[in-house]
Amino acid sequence: MYFKEIPGKKDLKHALTHAVEKGRIPHAQILLAKEGYGGLPMALAYASYIMCENKSNQDSCGECSHCRKSHKRIHPDIHFSFPVVKLGDKKREITTSDDYLPKWRSIIETSPFMSKSDWLDHIGADSRQANINVKECNDIMQKLNMMSYESDKKILIMWLPEFLGNEGNRLLKLIEEPTDNTYIILVTENQEHILQTILSRCQLVKVPAFTSTEISEFLIDQQEIEPSKANQMANLSEGNLHLALHLSNNETNDYSELLIQWLRVAYKSDPLEINKWVEKLVSLPKEEQKNFLDYGLHFFRQFNFRVQTGSNEVNLTPQEIDLVSKMSNIITIKKSESIAQLINDGTEYISRNANMKIVLFADTIAIGEIMRTKS
Repeated sequence: MYFKEIPGKKDLKHALTHAVEKGRIPHAQILLAKEGYGGLPMALAYASYIMCENKSNQDSCGECSHCRKSHKRIHPDIHFSFPVVKLGDKKREITTSDDYLPKWRSIIETSPFMSKSDWLDHIGADSRQANINVKECNDIMQKLNMMSYESDKKILIMWLPEFLGNEGNRLLKLIEEPTDNTYIILVTENQEHILQTILSRCQLVKVPAFTSTEISEFLIDQQEIEPSKANQMANLSEGNLHLALHLSNNETNDYSELLIQWLRVAYKSDPLEINKWVEKLVSLPKEEQKNFLDYGLHFFRQFNFRVQTGSNEVNLTPQEIDLVSKMSNIITIKKSESIAQLINDGTEYISRNANMKIVLFADTIAIGEIMRTKS
């Protein structure tokens, strides 16, 4: 993977490439990145850059023999470790990441910004508990203690080391005293779930959230999403590119227009119009219904911030900011909090498979009463 395929994060990319250029690569690093922040893609691009023979423009060349293999995740000196479950008839205690490498390569090819849920679904984990087991740790030590095959360097990328458990203690000596030109990159979403003995032996690198602009531009350029919808998705995802991509794979309705229609119908409180609007929303897939309600929560959070501060530094499009200005004459902060609570309850009802026609009809009436009340 190239650094250029990851939106933004210029400072982090510069810090990583600068360390390579100066020969100051830490032997063990932890990239701390919440879901959707790009921790794994950053590790993949970093490993390719370390291996590349003809680095240029702060990125790997993509043409040398090392790049051709690292970009396909088949470089013999770049090793991968990640949580897995029992594979087929093979006993769990002898199932390791190597057994899942074909699936690993295929999902990274299509979804490099994947979540752990995506990965577990991809390998058919179902309700089985994934982890990184004893044999995996022993295999890692053996691989990194052997001579390299094609490069003078060896790299381990371990995704989600929080799945190690106490087995991670087996890797302490390797992390503390690795062989020459051996680099260990751990990519985690939660440092609190990593053994303190491992944490204390690694350099911690925090991967920041994507900005709304970075996500929006990525959706427009890579997913060909219409700009106004891309901006909505970017704002709603709050720095999580995985979530933004998930939203873009749905029908991508204009949620702001849906919300305006809802509030207008609620204010008028005409039963026939309410029923017509409810029928329209429940005709959407459940995931799309939930996305709309999540958007409503996001909108009213930003609404409150805008009303309280008067600032335009909110995660809203210009059209949405204009809507906030108009709505503030009717909806106070307390009213918006009450509406947000109803919307939040609605998302819970969806997950419980409630009758959304009844829920939305009742909520629409309640929102209308909230909007019309003088107190």
